[in-house]
Amino acid sequence: MRWVALFLVACTHTQEPLPRPDAMPDGPLRPPRTDLLPSVGSEATLEIMTWNIENFPASPFTTPAIVADIIASLDVDIVVTQEIASETAWAELTARLADSYDAVLSTHQYSPTEYQKIGVIYRRELVAAGEPSLMFPDDGFAFPRPPLKLPITVDGETIDLVGVHLKCCGEEGDADRRQAAISALDARFRGQVDNGGETQIVLLGDYNQNLDGVGRTVLAPLLDAPDRYTIRTAPAAAAGEHSYLGFNSFIDHITTTAALDAQWTTATVKVIDPRPQVPGYKSLVSDHLPVVLIAPR
Repeated sequence: MRWVALFLVACTHTQEPLPRPDAMPDGPLRPPRTDLLPSVGSEATLEIMTWNIENFPASPFTTPAIVADIIASLDVDIVVTQEIASETAWAELTARLADSYDAVLSTHQYSPTEYQKIGVIYRRELVAAGEPSLMFPDDGFAFPRPPLKLPITVDGETIDLVGVHLKCCGEEGDADRRQAAISALDARFRGQVDNGGETQIVLLGDYNQNLDGVGRTVLAPLLDAPDRYTIRTAPAAAAGEHSYLGFNSFIDHITTTAALDAQWTTATVKVIDPRPQVPGYKSLVSDHLPVVLIAPR
């Protein structure tokens, strides 16, 4: 079965891109490359990826094409993105991937012209998506960007995929806001699971929080309830890997509920580093690396 929940945190605004220099004279965009990076996808696994694509697009001329090439080359089934700062660039990205993928974008905005949205891109032949919804849309303290919930069905199994982008940074009160967000999510999930709702949940995205230090307190509802949650990214973080290039820290996480433990005993997490194949990745694409959960079907 395949499914994911996600969390993400981001920053600010949007600027619409200029006309594309790489469009064909009659308008069509080139198909995405499938050989830029080694594939991690297979018919035997479900791949769920979280990726903060820093204020997407870093470059309106090149970033959408590079992101499409990375996704198509990795051959993953679901991508939960954060920091989508241009609906025009998002439309181009999803158009480039349209042969194989469908997509959902959050409706949330800071103002009529400013936003950092969460989006989901999913393989059309494998994933059936339900109605997306925003969680906690009126709690701006805990959730400057409301989590995006998307019910999905894969191989007959239904999962609540929850994408998040929690409050960023290390200023006074920022960790308190992240802690409030995790506590609210935990309470919502507990109530849902304990009262007969969907038990299979994947929470993923930019938590903006390491698992150690202050993170032990901020993420305590997830870390201290192994009977309910598994933070799938914990082994990679403990091994010294990182998902955020700014401070070489691990702040992009994937958490699953206990109902997924039995069938995902062999699931692994892989951090993708495109920098060898994408020169200038940090300036042209993102200061975060993609993080992929690879689970058996």
